[in-house]
Amino acid sequence: MPNLEKRPPVPAPAEMGPGAQATLIFFGLAAPVATYIIAISSLSQDTKVLLLVGLSLVYLTICIWTIVQLRRIKRSEGVFAFQAPAEEPEDDIDNRLAALEDAREFFGSSLKPADMFRLVSNRVGEIVPLSACVLFVKNSETGMLRAANCFGANSAEFENVEISADSGLAGLSLLNCEIETADDLKTEAAIFPAAAVKGFGSSAAIPLGHQGEVFAVFQMFFADAGTFDDEALERFEEIGERIAPLFLGTLALEKSLSNALTDPLTRLPNERAFHMVLENQLAESHRYRDERPLTVLAIDIKNFEELNRDHGHAFGDRALSFAAEKISTQLRKMDFLARSMNDEFMVVLPKASERTANEIVNRIRKSLADSALFISEEESIKVWLNFGSATFWADGETSQQLIQNANVRKQQSKLEDPGNLIWFPKEYVN
Repeated sequence: MPNLEKRPPVPAPAEMGPGAQATLIFFGLAAPVATYIIAISSLSQDTKVLLLVGLSLVYLTICIWTIVQLRRIKRSEGVFAFQAPAEEPEDDIDNRLAALEDAREFFGSSLKPADMFRLVSNRVGEIVPLSACVLFVKNSETGMLRAANCFGANSAEFENVEISADSGLAGLSLLNCEIETADDLKTEAAIFPAAAVKGFGSSAAIPLGHQGEVFAVFQMFFADAGTFDDEALERFEEIGERIAPLFLGTLALEKSLSNALTDPLTRLPNERAFHMVLENQLAESHRYRDERPLTVLAIDIKNFEELNRDHGHAFGDRALSFAAEKISTQLRKMDFLARSMNDEFMVVLPKASERTANEIVNRIRKSLADSALFISEEESIKVWLNFGSATFWADGETSQQLIQNANVRKQQSKLEDPGNLIWFPKEYVN
């Protein structure tokens, strides 16, 4: 990032002359007319094709020339926002910051976090010459700072990167609740992947707070190394004040939606989410019929009531989480596992025939047979599951029919193989 001290005014960029503009307008109007005349003419088919190809090449050449000229003009306009007032009037900067306020009033919390981040990044990029920016949000479970959203150069390298909450500019900004800057990226290079900070020379991290607490950090990366003066810090503070409410609203909306569709114990999607996914997948199966099979699995834990009675509800919760983990590890990436109620789970298996579903069930059974849930250091238990499946078209065409038939088959499996919970000493587990 360049030094933010004021510089002499930069000459205004050259623009395309009136002759060039007139040529573009003329050709833009003449091209469709010429195309029509050639198409209805009595010329041979081959001649028409050659003329149309030639016309297309001329038009393509003019388009490329125009793009090159516009990019050249844009590059010449790339003047840093904190230069002399003659180049960037204070009122203009204030108007751009006010646009962020307008965005908050217009969109509220209706935009998804990713969409709001792109909107804010574009607006901030008009005020300061950032090359990239990242929104870091603290992971409540791990305590790490996670790159929730990224924009600009190297953005793919930042995706889902997690750093310690006390490291780097973002961590320092989170702890101090202040704007932190770095004239070089030696510290950042030590905590981020090398490709993530490649091509950047300096950075600034802005804490985003609400009611005295920092809920996220907005970190900007600049192409050049350099110092940040008081004017830059003041501008960063103004940016932070305006973007904090925008991100607070969208993050709160995302969290509330996630909580509404997530089981708090197993952290799996809940029954409501399952029905949403099943209806969506069924629509695809109805569209393609035999080309896109679909199977639903109904699962519960054998003798779960006895387990709760003998070892307490806390251990029953552990058994639910254990079963959820073992099931999920044996599913395909496209499969959808949800907790229904009590000890019941439901699975959507897109593109899965009855045969494929049986293969998945056998993998889950083998995984459970190879594992055990410990009650104490000396005692453990094998957790077994009951399964029932229903395949689209063969067992029903609606979500209600598939779920009902899968549950019926699950109950039938209990009669055929009641199953028992088996306790045995720890030495026999290994």
